[in-house]
Amino acid sequence: MKTVFQTILLFLMSSCVSIKPNLRVSQLNYCAPPTPYVYDSTYIPLPSIKSIIQKDNSLLKYYTYQDLLLANASGSLFLLQDLAHLREYKSDDEDSLVYILFKKQQIFNRLLLASIEVASLAAELDCESERSKQLANYLDQINDTRVQRFTILSVVTGAATGIGTSAIKNYSSQITVGIIGSIVSAVFGGLAAISSKNSIIVKHNRNLLTDIWYEPKVSSIYPPFIWYVLNAKEFNIDASNSTIKFLKNRWLEEGLVDTAINKYKIPIIRELLAKEGLADTTNKKKIDLFFGVGGKYRANDLHTRTSMLNQLKAEIRSINQNLQALMLKLSV
Repeated sequence: MKTVFQTILLFLMSSCVSIKPNLRVSQLNYCAPPTPYVYDSTYIPLPSIKSIIQKDNSLLKYYTYQDLLLANASGSLFLLQDLAHLREYKSDDEDSLVYILFKKQQIFNRLLLASIEVASLAAELDCESERSKQLANYLDQINDTRVQRFTILSVVTGAATGIGTSAIKNYSSQITVGIIGSIVSAVFGGLAAISSKNSIIVKHNRNLLTDIWYEPKVSSIYPPFIWYVLNAKEFNIDASNSTIKFLKNRWLEEGLVDTAINKYKIPIIRELLAKEGLADTTNKKKIDLFFGVGGKYRANDLHTRTSMLNQLKAEIRSINQNLQALMLKLSV
């Protein structure tokens, strides 16, 4: 029995040894651009294009409203307007054809830059999601190892207790060994159950999720082109909401961001919360963690952050579909 408990003690000591986290992965924003981007104010999207469309009938004659919104977002609306006028009063002389090609080239340059902005932001989101995934896997590995070790210790302790009580002839000693062994086995079982509480400090001073959640009028992170598209209802599959609101609603519905009502499984409590207007009350600690500059993350939190980044990345990349549609029209 003494040898068995010495073995358990050594096993316990080894199970408590933790691996130091990779501080470069957890605290260094290596996914951020090396230098801040500077955008030409000349090409900043107009707040509204309705007045321009009302004054110029030729625009909607050749392009859809979504095409015009995309041109406005990329800073090429007036170039597209010039091209529409040239098509309206087209001439076969060489100078007119050269000028049309020149206008098309200017528009293509703007759309190409917009496509590069999409690719650049998607790459940063890809890097951030991979970073979160690596850290989540790191914590999962530690948690799984501790669960296995404490489970084995619980089983071994239980078996040793059973053998000890059978081998000891003294009744009072049997009871003592049985009680102590059961307590130790239960402690190891409890440690196995709560060993998934390991956490790591993760820093993300440039947080791509922040502006999506708080919806500022002007983003300090996103390019003006992308921010305009994300806020326009016309580019979302659900035309009643912008892509940003669509994403936020999806995160809430999927339980990625906790609300007061999602914490309770009992229908009566959920109904009471809904009546009191608390259905949409969010978990402030989680909000600060996911949409702030970082903090103490557990494995589940990192998996959640990874999922949100991947969903945002998919929405950003889908902007290229709209760009392709407009470029195909211009290439004719």
